[in-house]
Order: sequence, then structure tokens, then C-alpha cells
Amino acid sequence: MIAAFALAGLLSAFVQEGTLDVLDGETLFEGGWLFTLGVETETREGLRRGSDRADDPLDRKLTERIAALGAHYGLRHDLQLSAILPWVERDFESGSDRISADGPGDFAFVAKWRFYRWDDVGKAANFAVMAGVEAPTGEDGEEANGVRLPPELQPGSGSWDPSLGAAATYEPGRWRFNAATLYQRNGKGGGDFKDGDELFAELAAGNRFWLEPYPGPFMRFDVLLRYRHQARASLGGSTLSATGGDFLTAGATLAFRPRPTLDFQVFVEVPVWQDVNGIQLEEDVRFFFAFGFRI
Repeated sequence: MIAAFALAGLLSAFVQEGTLDVLDGETLFEGGWLFTLGVETETREGLRRGSDRADDPLDRKLTERIAALGAHYGLRHDLQLSAILPWVERDFESGSDRISADGPGDFAFVAKWRFYRWDDVGKAANFAVMAGVEAPTGEDGEEANGVRLPPELQPGSGSWDPSLGAAATYEPGRWRFNAATLYQRNGKGGGDFKDGDELFAELAAGNRFWLEPYPGPFMRFDVLLRYRHQARASLGGSTLSATGGDFLTAGATLAFRPRPTLDFQVFVEVPVWQDVNGIQLEEDVRFFFAFGFRI
């Protein structure tokens, strides 16, 4: 049973690398648009018991692929609205058995308000708060051989999931430093299942090592640390013991803007430390590519 080896929960689509320019202190200029397409993949295999690895005699493996379309609009110079729609594919294997599910994920809407900006010659700092909600638009009733798949494999959650966060970005010269945090309250979805609430935090530092005068191109390399905490999930009001935990990951991003209207990003994220409740599938390396077009 997959529920006995639950997956780490996923925060909103805008926390994943499915989109650009949301979890920072900056906002789009008034009337500006940014359209994004992000694709990410992750494979999880092997088991964790607490912070230690455990043998898996059933050879379980989960492969997850997400493609996310995003549209972001500068309603004012300090207020940005974002809409993100992911497409989710999940394949679960155990020995010779395989279960697959795919379909649209939950639609996410985010509002970001930059409440303070400070700038000087060659430097600037931006501070923002954001609020979002995931709507239960994704498919949460997928079946295999006439049996409803467990919530961990469904493309959608079947629940309304609000979130609240804050971010600060400081850019002195060619450097860029970003800090962000987000809390998501997960609601009760299909099958009376409720995923555990989640807390996310990120620290990132980057350098524009190639920077030509505007409108010339630039390239930036970022390194980051991410921490996630997830509470235990529940089913029918009863807590599921082998769910939730704490996760620390490290990542690196290469960002390329050949001209002001185009963005490309390649990202890799690796687990540094995991401490899960019970026995769960082990998180592995995650890869991401994104394209953005600005008007």
C-alpha cells in the first residue's frame, strides 16, 4: 500500500520551480506581463526511516513530472497577480507492478504586494508579502483496474489550500540575495484525506557574472538552501503516522536573459538531510527548466 510509504507533500505550484519571479521581493512594472513554462522531474526510490536509509525489499520507485504554465501581471508597480496551472504525471513502480496517473493539477492564484523599496546608486532592496490559494481543479478520482488510486498519486488534491508568505531581495551591484518563507494550510480533499500543513523557507545568493549594458544579455549563477516542514497527514480524522517530516535541500540555478523579454533557467536540487515520520520514500535529485517571455 502506497499510503504506508507516503510521499513528501508538495507546496503550491509557485514554490516549486514551475514558474519564475514569484518567491522574491520584486514585482513586475505596472501593465507588464510575464508568461512562463516550467518543466521539472524527480525520481524517488529507496526508503527512509527517520533520518536513516532503510532497505526496500519491494523495490518501490516513484517518478514525477510536472509542466506548469504561468501568467503574471503587474496590476500596479507594487502589486503583482499570478496564475499557475500545472500538468502532473506520476508513475509508481513496485517490482513488476506499475501504476500511472496524469492530468491537470490544482490551479494556483497568487497576489504579491511589494510594501517597501529602497534604492541607491547600484543597489536596491525590495520587501513583499504574498497570499495564494490552490483551487481543487485537478483530477483527484483517478483509478487503476477499477480501484481509486491513493491520494499520493492523484494529480489534484481535491482541497482548497491557502498560503501566506513573505520575501526580501537585496541587489548590490552584480550580486543578488533572496530570502523567502511560506506557510500553506492544506484542506481536506477526496476520500476524506487531508495532507499535512507545510512550512517552506529559502535562502539564495547569486552573481551576474556576465552583464552587458542594457539591453544587453546577462547570466547569473545562484546557490540556495531550502527547508521544508510538513505535518502528518490524516485520513477520516485519524492521523497517519508514516507521513510528514523535515527536509533540507541545496540547489543551484543558471539564469540566462539574452534580451529583456526572454528568460531561461536551469535548476538542480539535491537532498542534504531528511528526517521523516515512520518509513517513507526517499527524496532524490530534482531537475527543472523554465522559459519566460515578458511584454
